[in-house]
Amino acid sequence: MADVDAQFLRGLFDEEGSLHAGGRTALYRLYGLEGLLYVGISVAPLTRVRTHLREQPWRSLVVGIRIDYPEDAEAAEREAVWTERPKYNVIFNGVRPPPPPDRVARLRTELSLEERKLAEFEATVPESTTHLRLIARGIEAKRARIAKLITRIEEAEAARAQVPQQVRRLE
Repeated sequence: MADVDAQFLRGLFDEEGSLHAGGRTALYRLYGLEGLLYVGISVAPLTRVRTHLREQPWRSLVVGIRIDYPEDAEAAEREAVWTERPKYNVIFNGVRPPPPPDRVARLRTELSLEERKLAEFEATVPESTTHLRLIARGIEAKRARIAKLITRIEEAEAARAQVPQQVRRLE
């Protein structure tokens, strides 16, 4: 990590190594290049994030952090996990419904999710040049993934359109 990055991170912590939040509970999100990795709550969010970055097997995937202070942090956490489906949350995450059986529908669902994640990346305000670089990498990764999904959808639709023609020829 560059000295500037280390200074930035040290500046976020108080003398006790925590973010002073006046006793309020924070809702924090940890992001990777492929999207949301984890959502949690804590009265010392950066201390908690440091614990995740030290102990979790997915720690090397984290490229961004977002901290909010909602009125009801516990309810906000449940809602965020339920609706945003972070990859590594277990509590409140429930069972995902099976993907649609139709390949085109499944790809369109995935495209919609990727477009939403891209919009989140594009709406993020960078806090430092390091954050800006990470956000830019995330945006480029999402754009490439969306382009690939659009191509796969077009190929799947073309393949689906050819099936009835082949069936008619056999008759």
